[in-house]
Amino acid sequence: MASLTTFLWGFLAIAMKIAADDVPVNTIVWFRFTFAFVFLVGFVALRNPRRLRILYRPPPMGLFAAVALTLNYLGYVGGLDRTSPSNAQVLIQLAPLMLAVAGVFIFKERMVRVQVYGIVLALLGFAAFAYDQFESATIVREHLLLGNAILFGAALAWALYAVLQKLLLAKGFGPQDLNLLLYGLPAITLWPLVDFELLTGLSVGMWLLMTFLGANTLVAYGALGEAFKRLPAYKVALIVTLNPLITLATMKMLVAMDVEWAPDDSVGTLGYCAALLVVTGIGIVLFKGRKPDGTENA
Repeated sequence: MASLTTFLWGFLAIAMKIAADDVPVNTIVWFRFTFAFVFLVGFVALRNPRRLRILYRPPPMGLFAAVALTLNYLGYVGGLDRTSPSNAQVLIQLAPLMLAVAGVFIFKERMVRVQVYGIVLALLGFAAFAYDQFESATIVREHLLLGNAILFGAALAWALYAVLQKLLLAKGFGPQDLNLLLYGLPAITLWPLVDFELLTGLSVGMWLLMTFLGANTLVAYGALGEAFKRLPAYKVALIVTLNPLITLATMKMLVAMDVEWAPDDSVGTLGYCAALLVVTGIGIVLFKGRKPDGTENA
């Protein structure tokens, strides 16, 4: 299940970059949330309709979490639209680092020295990757700077969402119940920003791509929840953190094959080494964050 989530997220950036050439960011994000919400509501209504009460009696903290996740989605697609799939996938990994730091201050989690080294290693990787993009990417530098700033905001929004979700789970809310709220609120609030006329004029191929984006949200998060039921969270996180490497490898193959529809994506040797450094650093933070018995510090 964790590997399925990793693969889906590894291809997600590429698919969204292609879709963003024809569909506005707000419309893409609304469609993803709405697609996932409709299917999840149907599933929950068939199994236990009483769980739908979170939609008409939402916890205030859940509303803030939904807003944070919405900002994360909007920021990620906005940053991706201005940069490249590989760049977006690497920089968004700032999110788990921010969550690890937040855990120290908010949840009073203990961070050992090796984890600090892992954070430093990851930050060096981020810096080296950013330098590589400035030197080797074909993107206008002003666009790259703005896109990276937006991606930083998206990572910050995700860390806030994750903190709020962890607090809600501690209060006894189920993960799928929370997903109903997390998908439902943006599906409603982003409605006025959707270009429905454009959606009705999309080609069959673009509709298939949009359907993949919606299904990716539903299946990836569903699989992630199932993985958390069966494995310690740090093991799941370690597997999922590999998704930028899938994006980098896929883009390398598409460029080498000279695929016509492949998005522009230029990463140099330094960039690939830097991405490995980022993943390694985050892996150290996550792995060393567990207790000796295999559970997580909490």
